[in-house]
Formats: sequence, structure tokens, C-alpha cells
Amino acid sequence: MKTTVILRILICLLAAAGIWCGYRYYGDVIRPEREIAAADREQSELFAQIRPVMSQPAETAASREASPAPAAPSPPQPEPLAPAAEVNSAVVGWITIPGTHIDYPIVQGDDNDFYLHHGFDGKPNQELGCPFLDCRCAGDFSGFNSIVYAHHMTKQRMFADIALFQDAQFLDSHSTGCLTLNDGTHEVRFFAYLNVPDTDALYQTGFRTDDEKQTYLDYVSETAVYTAFTGIPTDARLLLLSTCTFEFEGARGVLAGVIAE
Repeated sequence: MKTTVILRILICLLAAAGIWCGYRYYGDVIRPEREIAAADREQSELFAQIRPVMSQPAETAASREASPAPAAPSPPQPEPLAPAAEVNSAVVGWITIPGTHIDYPIVQGDDNDFYLHHGFDGKPNQELGCPFLDCRCAGDFSGFNSIVYAHHMTKQRMFADIALFQDAQFLDSHSTGCLTLNDGTHEVRFFAYLNVPDTDALYQTGFRTDDEKQTYLDYVSETAVYTAFTGIPTDARLLLLSTCTFEFEGARGVLAGVIAE
């Protein structure tokens, strides 16, 4: 009799423990993932409505000289980012890497914190955030380097696919991306992957001389996990895509590219 009572108590305790574990798993894993998935769907629907049509790269002086004069002036074309700007005037670009999930607008805030916690529409979105340009960088991507940050989220959301570029063969097959600005779509040629602390010198943005720029380029080459090509001139425009990668505390994966003129 006593043994039966003890057995029943043990069964009740195990059942209660199972219910508690299930409740915690739902609260800590299932419900947050459902909320993130819902926020991601909502944001993806918005992006589908405001995604720019990829245009030809902006015309350069050399191409204008090589091309015959047009018979008549072309009608003005709408700015590619105009639909996105109607939702958020802070939009500065749109980054797309074919063959990955990266196809997002880029915003620039007054600081480097707001868009870690808010979506493109400026509303909290379950910490998905939105890719954003470092507030210290030129908003038209005309500076020597432009750094864009985004979270590394589950299900390859946001910039999670940056981690795939740890494999040099992956970069070989995904070596170009598109950066759409209001003057057109620019090709981005990716040349290096780096794994650095979040306080690394890679996140420098102020350059006054060509010597400082060359020192930075040398540092990128020396620090990179690998480089696809070198010999980048100091008048190049670099694009760095940065996200968390979890190899160590504060680890960041950075994909470096050159924006074509």
C-alpha cells in the first residue's frame, strides 16, 4: 500500500515536471519563434510592395564619352527608392545578394541602436530589426567605406547568410551583389570575409589621407579569413556587411566588397 502511494506521488511529480518543461519550452522557444515568424511575414509583405526595380548602373563620365549622343532627352525616371521612401524617409539603399536570402532595404538612423530593435516602418518587430548604415558613414555611400549592420536571426533571416561566406567556395559562386541607390543599381564585388570582435579596428570610418586608406586596406587583407582578390585602390568605395557569428563573445562576421562606379 505504502509503495503504491509513493509510486503515485512520483508519477504526479513526473507529470508536473513534464507539464512545466512543456510550458517553458513553449514560452521560451515555440511562442517566440511564432512571433518572429509573424513579424518576418509582415515585413516581407511590406518589402514586396516597396522593392525597387533593378535599374542599369549609374552612368559614368567615361561611358557618356563613349556613347553616342541621344537623339532626344530621355524622360525623367522615378527614383528607385521612392516607394520605400514613402514608408520611411530614412531609406538610403537596397542590398541584394543573388542566391541568398539577403534582399533588404537599408536605412540610416541618428544612432546605431534604433534599427537593431525596430523594423523598416519604425515599429518594434520582435528584435528582427532592419539592415542599417552606420550613422557615421555618408548616406549616399560615397565614402571610402560604408558599413551596414543587421542581426543574424533564425531561419536565415536578416544577415544570417553572411556566415555562409566563411567558406571561400561559397563566395566564388556568390561573388557579386547589387546595391540599389537613387542613381541606379551598382554592382558590388565581394573580395574578403573577416571574423573579428565587435570593437575591431575594421569598424573605423574616418579617413583623411590615402595613406590612412591604404593602411586600412592592408589591415583588411591581413585580417581576413581569406581574400578573393587584392590590389584595391584607395579611391574605391568599400561596402562592409556585418552580423553576429557567435564563434566567441562579441564575434562578428563581415563580408567586404567594392561598389562599382
